[in-house]
Amino acid sequence: MRFSSFYPLMIAICLSSEARASELDVETWRQLWTRCRIAIEQGEKLNTQGLIDLGPSIMRVAPITVEGLDTPLMPGYEVREQSWQPPGSSFVLVEGAYPDKRRSCEVRLAPNVPSVTSVEEAAFVSAFIQERRLLVASGSHEERNPDPIYSTNLGVGPLARSDSGCRIISGLHVETRPGREPFFNSFAAEQSSCLTQS
Repeated sequence: MRFSSFYPLMIAICLSSEARASELDVETWRQLWTRCRIAIEQGEKLNTQGLIDLGPSIMRVAPITVEGLDTPLMPGYEVREQSWQPPGSSFVLVEGAYPDKRRSCEVRLAPNVPSVTSVEEAAFVSAFIQERRLLVASGSHEERNPDPIYSTNLGVGPLARSDSGCRIISGLHVETRPGREPFFNSFAAEQSSCLTQS
């Protein structure tokens, strides 16, 4: 009798723990995204306090070629990346340095973390919209939604440009629609269509 009543109790505890973990994940994401946004917007060094250094890597972007043209439409390039992770988190924070001196900072899912579900997507969207509403209300930012590529395409950017003259966009991209490749990325970045100072 005692054993049979133990199971429902354990299931309730597990479900409660899972719900709490999900809430904490959204809050962890919010904190990491805010670190990214502030570093890029203010041209400051990224705050990595309390994060585990996962080391550097190189992301190679292939050139864009068009059949019939001898030279690439756009040349390829390399982005120097540095990654960090909060202990036990399902997110990694990745800072990127481009050859033209632009910077980016992304919050990605850690390797082997399952794709975001549509329920989780709704929680991230709600948190992003709350943050964006506060930034826009302060008078320092405006809405800047990226192209509608994914199931979620949200953005915000400061009215002021970066020190190198670039517009900055911070955003959230999520894809959870059936038949589509799952995707999750939130970011802050200097946009490429700007003139940088040497």
